[in-house]
Amino acid sequence: MRVNNQDRLHAWMGNNAIIGNLSIDKLVLPGSHDSGSNKEHYVQMQLPHEVTQDVSLIKQIRGGIRVLDLRVQCCEQFRVGDPRRFQLTHFTTTGVSLEADLLGPLLDFYSAADTQKEIIVLDFHELHGFTPAIHQEFQAMLMDRVGHRCLPADVLGKNLVHLWLNHPGKNLVLAYDGPAWHPPFCDRVKQCWSGSNTNTAATLKIFMDDVAEEYKPDGQLRAIQCAKYALPLFVPDDFSDKIDQWFHSEDENSYIQKFYIINTDWSLRSRIVANCIHASVVRAMNA
Repeated sequence: MRVNNQDRLHAWMGNNAIIGNLSIDKLVLPGSHDSGSNKEHYVQMQLPHEVTQDVSLIKQIRGGIRVLDLRVQCCEQFRVGDPRRFQLTHFTTTGVSLEADLLGPLLDFYSAADTQKEIIVLDFHELHGFTPAIHQEFQAMLMDRVGHRCLPADVLGKNLVHLWLNHPGKNLVLAYDGPAWHPPFCDRVKQCWSGSNTNTAATLKIFMDDVAEEYKPDGQLRAIQCAKYALPLFVPDDFSDKIDQWFHSEDENSYIQKFYIINTDWSLRSRIVANCIHASVVRAMNA
């Protein structure tokens, strides 16, 4: 099986029923690195080293991305309830509103009949300016806006068929790096990063090879950060050719089978979405 139809990527989980045999943590999921730092949404001054994606958050989702890497800044100059209060950040605040630019469009995405089986992981980490009170405020806002769409954390080890049948209309996983006061919040995605922004493709691949051999506990959401910066301008590198080569999915022996969430820059330039879909189907067939 090879995925080529771009029009079907917005609903690829529902279009590949066999992956219902797998739990969320066993899928091979395409993710975007620094998801909010994109060319379409970045309303502040765009410094080249800060922009990592081409299109808006909802276009990434419609393009098949299923894990969003979300780094949040509490902008206290805006009052509680102002949609500008919680903005996505990279090195600096992007001006991208979590409420207006992600949560609202997500609810529109889920208003379609063919998207009801699409499970999306929102990975909240690097939470800047957060006190215990702001954690509570932020989580209350999320529950108010999308709580009715969130899967409870204690069912995430069940396979997708169980989730689809027993939790209809619940499609979001809230992974959170901080204290949690509500049942949907689960542990943040464990991001495996080399610790260096200036890898070559060769050194990044060596790091990935090491991660590929590590044990992953059941239930853990784990991502490989397959991203690097290019010198001398220190901008996020587009090495889609290498990503396509490394993660080409052919069968159960393909390298991609060693991974779970794969976060990349310029995620929709490569074939990472199609390869992850194919790899998930292969994994489900061999489960």
